[in-house]
Amino acid sequence: MMEEKTFEKLLNEQEINEVKKGKIIEGKVFEINSDGIWVALEGATGDVFVSQVELIKPLQEYQVDQKILVEITKTNDAEGLNFASEKRAVWNETMNKINEGENYPIIFKNRLKKGYSVLIEGLIGAFLPGSLSLLSPKDDLPQGEKMAKVISKNGKNIVVSIKDYAEEKISQTFNEYEEGMVIDGVVEDIKNFGAFVRLNDHLNGLIPASEVSWDEKISIKDYLKVGQKVKALIIKLDREKKRISLSLKRLKENPWKTVDEKYPIGSIVQGTVTKILPFGFTVKIDEGLEGLVHETEIFWGRKGRISDLVNVGDDVQVKILNIDKENKKINLSYKQVSGDPWENIEEKYYEGNIVTGTVEKVLDNGAIIKIDEGITGFLHVSELSWDFVDDISTVLNEKQKIKVKIIKIDKDNKRMRLSVRETKENPWKKASKEIKPGDTVKGKIIRFLDKGAIVLIDGYEVEAYLPASKASTNSKSLEETYSIGDQIEAKVLEIGLENEFKRGNMIISVTHLEEEREKEEALQVINEMNEE
Repeated sequence: MMEEKTFEKLLNEQEINEVKKGKIIEGKVFEINSDGIWVALEGATGDVFVSQVELIKPLQEYQVDQKILVEITKTNDAEGLNFASEKRAVWNETMNKINEGENYPIIFKNRLKKGYSVLIEGLIGAFLPGSLSLLSPKDDLPQGEKMAKVISKNGKNIVVSIKDYAEEKISQTFNEYEEGMVIDGVVEDIKNFGAFVRLNDHLNGLIPASEVSWDEKISIKDYLKVGQKVKALIIKLDREKKRISLSLKRLKENPWKTVDEKYPIGSIVQGTVTKILPFGFTVKIDEGLEGLVHETEIFWGRKGRISDLVNVGDDVQVKILNIDKENKKINLSYKQVSGDPWENIEEKYYEGNIVTGTVEKVLDNGAIIKIDEGITGFLHVSELSWDFVDDISTVLNEKQKIKVKIIKIDKDNKRMRLSVRETKENPWKKASKEIKPGDTVKGKIIRFLDKGAIVLIDGYEVEAYLPASKASTNSKSLEETYSIGDQIEAKVLEIGLENEFKRGNMIISVTHLEEEREKEEALQVINEMNEE
């Protein structure tokens, strides 16, 4: 049989269930209107209305059946309604939880004469002295939440300190950190002497420039960027001065310690060209490991221009020749990776072979032609054309592609002689057969010499010599009579060809032709007079 309730218990229950002003009660949302919400109180009789201005969140963020804490602000108004405030309930609950010496999130509200007005947990007003804010008077009001320590609470008067919070966190950090630990951070600033890394909101560490990389030549600004996330090793903790020194390179082993194990002599490795020198080029094969390719280990044949072969930044394969760990030097070979192309040259090239090459260098007496990687040949100016070439630079340009005939291979000395003219039949063979002394030919003046001009004969691609004395019957000089490109007609005085492998020669005369035609005209006039 249930125990009957005593009068005292009934009074207590009635008081508990009674809706009184100032009472804090939990309730459940059962209706949402345009200007507020209705809440059914739990453990009390009646409902309350909470207007939008008394809510701690925007109206649209509330849902039916959601539980909230409210404080009764008015009961049985003229219309018999009860009103409540969520803000006041949460404010009181939050205020009761705030204790001196504890840390809370704050939001900056206003700048005051000697500090700042802030809100703890977004609700409770507090004062932050300027001297404890870690801010300069010129700084903008911080946005978002910051953490602060409550250093004084007297009723509703609360004083907070960001400085005390920061010092506490710094001390905690130093207690947690030990030398040899690996920690995470974000690069905040970069100077020539090192990089500052943010470890938390109030503590930075320094990576000295010498601790960034095993590569001593690298620039810290090329290795790190502001905002970059890094893992670093703690190499020194100064708890008294609150300083932390960090290292990136010590997360990796000194590459010179195991260089001979990782890169045995004779092995072929991949690297990047870092510098072009007058006597070779350097290659980075690993962080902190750089070797030299001497010019003697670049070219198999004739020494060329290094910049025509590799450029800074190129990835190349090189062979390890020698390692000097004590002096941190590595000798490398570029040419030995591909092997000596002259060793089995007869398998690919032979005398009489016509190939395409690239003009590598133009000289006064000829040109160096690149036939293949490591294989070059010499093209003498006399082998450039069946005609005479006065200035080779007017015919060839560097990097120009040309067809050449291999006329001589000297494997032992790694030399090759080439010819352009022998890639086509000697035009003098045809000219010497078809043109005889006394014949009349036509051609174009292509250049002047000291005592004459060179004429390219039409239809034969051979050059004839026109002496200045045979150029005209008038008294003017050759240059006054003719210009480059002028078409002329002349009589062949001499033509000869020693053999089909040499250049022929031809001498022509304009004056002989003019005199002959004058005689013909004179005879014609005499004949006409005799007939009359």
